Amino acid sequence: MNFELYLAQRMLKKEKHSKNFSRPIVLISILGVALGVCVIVLTISIATGFQNQVKNKLLSFGSHIQIESMFQSNNNETSPINLLNDSILSIDNEYSLEKYAYKSAIIQLKKSSKKENNEVEGVLFKGLENFQNNRFLNKYITTGALPKIINKTSDTIVLSRNTCMKLNIKLHDKVSTFFISNGKPRQRNMILGAIYETGLDKVDSKFGFVDIKLLKKINNWGLTLSTTKEFNADSSFLSISVNNISKNGSFLFDWGNNSIVRNNEFQFSTKKDTTIELITYEVNNSKDQKLINIPDTLTIIYTSKDKEINFNNTEGSGKYFCGGIELYLENFEDRNQIKSEFKKKLGPEFKVTTIDEQYQEIFSWLNLIYQNVYIILILMIVVAVVNMSSALLVLIVEKTKMIGILKALGIKNFSLRRIFIYHGGMLLSVGFLIGNFLAIFIITIQNQFELLELPQENYYLDKVPMAYPIFGIVSINVISFLFCFIAMILPSIISSKISPVKAINSEI
Repeated sequence: MNFELYLAQRMLKKEKHSKNFSRPIVLISILGVALGVCVIVLTISIATGFQNQVKNKLLSFGSHIQIESMFQSNNNETSPINLLNDSILSIDNEYSLEKYAYKSAIIQLKKSSKKENNEVEGVLFKGLENFQNNRFLNKYITTGALPKIINKTSDTIVLSRNTCMKLNIKLHDKVSTFFISNGKPRQRNMILGAIYETGLDKVDSKFGFVDIKLLKKINNWGLTLSTTKEFNADSSFLSISVNNISKNGSFLFDWGNNSIVRNNEFQFSTKKDTTIELITYEVNNSKDQKLINIPDTLTIIYTSKDKEINFNNTEGSGKYFCGGIELYLENFEDRNQIKSEFKKKLGPEFKVTTIDEQYQEIFSWLNLIYQNVYIILILMIVVAVVNMSSALLVLIVEKTKMIGILKALGIKNFSLRRIFIYHGGMLLSVGFLIGNFLAIFIITIQNQFELLELPQENYYLDKVPMAYPIFGIVSINVISFLFCFIAMILPSIISSKISPVKAINSEI
């Protein structure tokens, strides 16, 4: 161990030091540094926790990246995207992909009597392919449970607590929903299966959630064939009829014999097993035969032994449509880079947006919070620098006679400064350790017991969020320590300017 470091440690451990007037000042300085470090760590923790929780709430309504058609309809509704042989689905496995659609509607509690005059409310329904896959929405369900969508179209909806309170809707109540399709209103009776609350009141009041297959049917995206079967008098023949009626053109049929006809009925013998691959085309007219929808294929399987008929692929060609694609990323910071890649890949007919572009006001507010964080960090570092510089100056004044003796013995100025820099660095380390342990203790207590509360209507959260951003905490500790340590060089220079004769004769 070199001489300067050994002497610095002796100065700290000297018993007489406790009786000197510098000890209370040094302790106060260490306490000031500890509190400053504690405030810095808590500020980083709260800001990070706040931003993460608000982001997670917004991800319940969107995603890191959304891909939609550039040709949007009004009222925030999505236009159909054709996924058949489309490059959108050729996405790397590192992204989690979900299909969705938006559709505006007016809802009200279904009347139990004609005398009732129920309130109505406008809602933007988001159609989900699988409620269980929405890992963010699951966190904010307060009552009920998200519906499990299997094969059939679900009539269950999810509404916010605000919307339910406005319309006096309770769990499992019937809700009348009114959509506009092709310029005409379409009414559906739905069941309230779950109620959610994120605390983002304006966003909560806007959104509801529903099965995406329902929105596809209402929007007439794709074909879903409706058929009837009928045996003749002696059951020797079976007739299959397609009941669909085209509102924008006409239907053409291929009954598995590579012949396209207008006849919507097909008859076959019941004495043998039969499989029919029925392909139905919706065209603008029988002359031009220009497709206006994706053809639907329905497999009809007849078993002569049991005289049973089964249908496969009953979902229809609507499965090739959606309103948009959501991408959930592993790293939030990669969103802008990945957005640029997809814009180049997909071309101008698609709109690619990030979550912060979808909710610009809220993210601007979050960025403003981080500006305040930077100001607090700078102020706390300045306070720590002033505290340790003051403590070091007091120590230099106290050790004036010792400085004179050392200089009389021939110690170099650089070595003398190192003594006080080592001393200050040890005191600074003690302050930083105490501050960090205190901050971690407060963060742990808050996360465990949630003692500190917030008005949710103003801050979107009801509890003060505290995270453990390890990289951020370590970085700010290193930066703060370096600033404080470098700042101690100036007071240490004063020690080298002291005259040995005057220092030895000093009575301090």
